[in-house]
Amino acid sequence: MPLPPTLGFAFWLHFLIEFPASLNFFLRPSEQLSSPAPQAHAIIRQYAVLLFVSNLIALIFALRPVDGTSKNVAGALSVYHLAPLVRAGSRIVDRSREYGNGLGGPMVHLVVHGICFAGLLGIYLSKPKRVERNEAVK
Repeated sequence: MPLPPTLGFAFWLHFLIEFPASLNFFLRPSEQLSSPAPQAHAIIRQYAVLLFVSNLIALIFALRPVDGTSKNVAGALSVYHLAPLVRAGSRIVDRSREYGNGLGGPMVHLVVHGICFAGLLGIYLSKPKRVERNEAVK
């Protein structure tokens, strides 16, 4: 039995947060590293495409009821948000380095990725709604 569709909000949030990021990585690969070698542009753009694909997957699952498959996908997407969380946290702790404020800076990244992580993990850990016997027979 599908879970309430409001739990799919975390999929929308992933899409809304990561879509601009994927475009930024793809269109401005030089801005992602302090002094990137030209070869790095291809790798950064490949990452942008992978991030864009995660957006498409999130969009697909945002448009359907949350079920067992959705829960597993939410768990997988939640793992992605751990890396930006750790990176943002380390930038906040290590104030000696200059990182700039691209797309809001490390504090914004920490909060936004924390919300995405918690929302997607919440879907993954949620219990399915119990099906009444009369409903199962219908």
